Amino acid sequence: MPVEIAALAPHPPIIIPEIGGPDLEKVQETIRSMEELGQAFAAGNLDTIITISPHGPVFSEVISSLDVDPLRGSFANFGRPEIEMQVGLDGQLSMEIEQSLARENIPFRRLDKEECRRYRISPELDHGVLVPLYFLQEQGLEVDLIPINIGLLPYEQLFEAGQILQKVMAASSRRIGVIASGDLSHRLLPTAPAGYSPRGQEFDEQVMKIIEEGQLERLKDLDKDLINKAGECALRPLLILAGILSEQDFSSAVLSYEGPFGVGYGVALFAPGSVSPPDLARQAVQNYLEKGEIMEPPPQLSEFLEKKAGAFVSIKDRKGNLRGCIGTLEPTQKNLAGEIIRNAVQSAFQDPRFIPVKFEDLADLVFSVDIIHPPERVSTLDQLDPAQYGVIVQKGAQKGVLLPDLPGIDTAEEQVAIARDKAGLPETADLEIYRFRVERFMQE
Repeated sequence: MPVEIAALAPHPPIIIPEIGGPDLEKVQETIRSMEELGQAFAAGNLDTIITISPHGPVFSEVISSLDVDPLRGSFANFGRPEIEMQVGLDGQLSMEIEQSLARENIPFRRLDKEECRRYRISPELDHGVLVPLYFLQEQGLEVDLIPINIGLLPYEQLFEAGQILQKVMAASSRRIGVIASGDLSHRLLPTAPAGYSPRGQEFDEQVMKIIEEGQLERLKDLDKDLINKAGECALRPLLILAGILSEQDFSSAVLSYEGPFGVGYGVALFAPGSVSPPDLARQAVQNYLEKGEIMEPPPQLSEFLEKKAGAFVSIKDRKGNLRGCIGTLEPTQKNLAGEIIRNAVQSAFQDPRFIPVKFEDLADLVFSVDIIHPPERVSTLDQLDPAQYGVIVQKGAQKGVLLPDLPGIDTAEEQVAIARDKAGLPETADLEIYRFRVERFMQE
């Protein structure tokens, strides 16, 4: 599945009620927004959350991730060792991420207990993970985790790593959320922990504007001097998130921004747009191969996928050979998403002309979806055009259907003849002929 939900989350332990004490009053906007973030993630019915933190083990040339199950951590470094957290590791997805990054020459290292001992680093979760996790668990969210640590790689390479992560997630049947953990400028006030810079506020304003406008790729183009003067820790996690979201439509919402202690705390949610029809068809087939059942439509659908319509799902291999094509001329499900899902499964496994799809076939398959407009009856073949219209030929209960714009079919006569043969009707049959338009969605 593509990313279900994503966020920018700050990580000051002072927003934890047991730690903040009287200072909590100064960060009420951030706390309120983090509670809203937790509610949004809890509503996503997630299987796995990927966190991207700047405060775990950071290597100069390697992105890393803890490979310890269960994952544990506490706020002992902030005077509250009794606030402990434990969460499971999604080891399978972590391994798939490592393999995919390695194929693209992006350095990545999973840190098991032996590796942690070797590098003399803690195998526990850092506060960049623990603070957001606190607000998720407060909402009762219990999911597996993959805690990714940034590397000090070039910004373009971090963005590319995010793009690769997105492909791994899109190929997975898991429902995944992503949190880029980071504080903005640490130099907003003379009392700030990193000292004061007049450019700190400028950096924060630019970053929050980029987020608000949903133009995350522009983060790569920020002025290098501005970045250096800001003294921030959010940019690298955000660049990885920008890569993750780069292939998806998404809406962004800034929930809050404040900096009462001289450090910028920005909270933002990113809700990726609805899945494309071909991707939904692929997900349906993969889900059936993995679980043996027809998946439910995603809970958040675009207005387009919420409507009712007939749909045909075609499956070809990458050489262009057809592997399955089944559809409906009129809606049979409660929405178009359900129509695509059911017809994708039937096309892959119930088209009698072809051997059912196997899991090892999936990577070589290309999906397309035709959304059917209401048919209209025609009285002469002059009203047909194989490039623009599909055709239905019918006599009684016998019916043959042919989609438009198919290779090798150039005339209305050819189109009708093939559809008639599919219906099992003789040449002399007195036919009812209908034409219909489609919206065709091809997998990239």
